[in-house]
Amino acid sequence: MSPVGGSGHDEWLLALIPQDTGVTTADLLRLSGLSRPTLTDLLARLRAEGAVLSEPAVPSGRRGRPAQRWRRPPPRGMFAAIALTRDDVRVRVADGSDQAVAERERPMNVTLDVRGALDCGLRLLHESLAELDRYEDSLTALVLGLPCPVGGDGDPQARGMMPGWVGVRPGEWLRHRLPGVRITVENDANLAAFGELTEGAGRGRSDLIYIKLAAGLGAALVVGGRLYRGATGLAGELGHVQINEMGHPCVCGARGCLAMEQYVAASHATGRPGPSAILDLFRRCDAGDAAAGRVLGHIGGLLGEQLGVLADMLDPECVVISTDDVPPHPAVLAGIRGGIRRTALPVVSDLPVIASTLGVRAEAIGGIALARAASHRHTD
Repeated sequence: MSPVGGSGHDEWLLALIPQDTGVTTADLLRLSGLSRPTLTDLLARLRAEGAVLSEPAVPSGRRGRPAQRWRRPPPRGMFAAIALTRDDVRVRVADGSDQAVAERERPMNVTLDVRGALDCGLRLLHESLAELDRYEDSLTALVLGLPCPVGGDGDPQARGMMPGWVGVRPGEWLRHRLPGVRITVENDANLAAFGELTEGAGRGRSDLIYIKLAAGLGAALVVGGRLYRGATGLAGELGHVQINEMGHPCVCGARGCLAMEQYVAASHATGRPGPSAILDLFRRCDAGDAAAGRVLGHIGGLLGEQLGVLADMLDPECVVISTDDVPPHPAVLAGIRGGIRRTALPVVSDLPVIASTLGVRAEAIGGIALARAASHRHTD
């Protein structure tokens, strides 16, 4: 299991510890599910590294040793995320305590214009720093999110999905232009899952599945409070699970992949190819089109059946669904729940399926959280 930005349960534990109000040891035992000796060892190490602070809790009137409260000191410096989707560039810059935040967004065909997307991200980064009256030398860490699998070496695995990015090494490109800044490259769904875990629908949970149902199908796994990236960084590619061996050809080279079957169903129902097809189905369903509702239920059901199998293996606390700019439609969520019930064991078949609370902002927020978490222990 490959934790993000550190070892063991560190990132998860830091996500459970707020910067302001703090949390007691008893609360951390309950939230984490860790044994007291394990938790004590982790907290001692994090305190020695300066990643957490401890102070006596407000006296409860009980006898015995006073309870400890733990909080995270805000990391120093500025942190940035450049989140690329297939058709836009989003940038978020923030200080360690979120007191100074700036955001920018530009539409762009990221899939085809590699250099343009990276140049745009760098330009928006400098604009955001200038808005906050900061300069490049104040930047501590930057996370780049890409809408394709990212290998353990930080290079995009774009063959068949984003042809223009094959052979491109965006991490090196950024390091050359931002010397002294810690650069991390990550898959966009992983960043979104980390954002939901720290500030969104997954806050306070330790095991969840994140699904991004937009242009294609992105997925990320959080196991034991950590992003699970797999041996080569490619865990979570649920969209390329084959569900119909005689189905439509997929960009990955196979036939009948889940994402392609969903895409075709939406496109055929609306006559509109592309990611706008699902949003068009949302509008039609809201206008009373029963056929659109059935298609949405079918699309959700295809996904839910695969999630049911995954739930049997991982036993997550919830599934978080995002459809980017708009909330996921109730018909899709109902279809997902129905699919899970068809394939999951009865004990997990009532798995909560909940809407993302961060939506399209999750990747950038997760990127900032990841950059901050890494800054607690690493120096260049």
